[in-house]
Amino acid sequence: MSCYLRHLKPILSEAGLDLVTKEERKRIDLAVRDAVAMKKEDKCNEVWKEVKVLLQDPDKKQSLLTRLKNI
Repeated sequence: MSCYLRHLKPILSEAGLDLVTKEERKRIDLAVRDAVAMKKEDKCNEVWKEVKVLLQDPDKKQSLLTRLKNI
């Protein structure tokens, strides 16, 4: 499972999501990968690199939060 999800706990909490089951983690991972235009085959560290960049932009961060709230 994705190495970066633990770093997203504040955003996941704000979106009302918990990392309880494997299925939930997978859905969240796929939504995050989609937000940064990455494929499920891409390596975790590559995805995290893009997510960190996305989180630096308040508008993109809000877009990710909205996307997560809707999964």
